Amino acid sequence: MNFRSFTIDMLLITCILSGCDYLESIKGIGFKTAHRFVWEHGNDINKILRNIRREGKQLIPMSYDKEFEKCLLTFKF
Repeated sequence: MNFRSFTIDMLLITCILSGCDYLESIKGIGFKTAHRFVWEHGNDINKILRNIRREGKQLIPMSYDKEFEKCLLTFKF
């Protein structure tokens, strides 16, 4: 995995997507898959979640986007 062009936000998003205690994990999304989505879509979480939903990994609640943002802010601050 290449992290050279990753920002701190991109790394945090990868870690949160792969599973953390503050947000329910998405089944089928491990660290490698999370890395791939962030690599392809940058730090645009809405675009990432839209593509995860398209791939049919799991039914992701509509509130997941807002909860993800809260989780990201928790880690940042």
